[in-house]
Amino acid sequence: MKNTLKICLFILFISFYSCITTKAADGKDGQNGKESTQNISATDMLEKGLKKATLKTSKSKDCPYILTVDDAKDQLDPINLLDFFENEVPEKVWVKYGNLRMRNRCIEARPVTIIEISKRTD
Repeated sequence: MKNTLKICLFILFISFYSCITTKAADGKDGQNGKESTQNISATDMLEKGLKKATLKTSKSKDCPYILTVDDAKDQLDPINLLDFFENEVPEKVWVKYGNLRMRNRCIEARPVTIIEISKRTD
């Protein structure tokens, strides 16, 4: 009887512990993790395959944002940027992207898909 009670209490404890909400990397509760700011060093980001980039708003209605990779000075058109940032799009970011084989939406940039993006704090 004592062992059964101990086992039931242990299972009850584990079930309550697993229901505790987790915190995102920026310390805020309950976000989906796409928009969380990470304070990771530049070498760690480069090792992950991310590149320094800058986001600017475009005058063209076809491509609202232009992504400029700092090292290569590429002009990119991120087609799925708003999937990662719902409210405010940051200016400086770390980004990993993939090339797309589709027609350009705007003249000055080629289309890419964002694989991973994180706000840069430097």
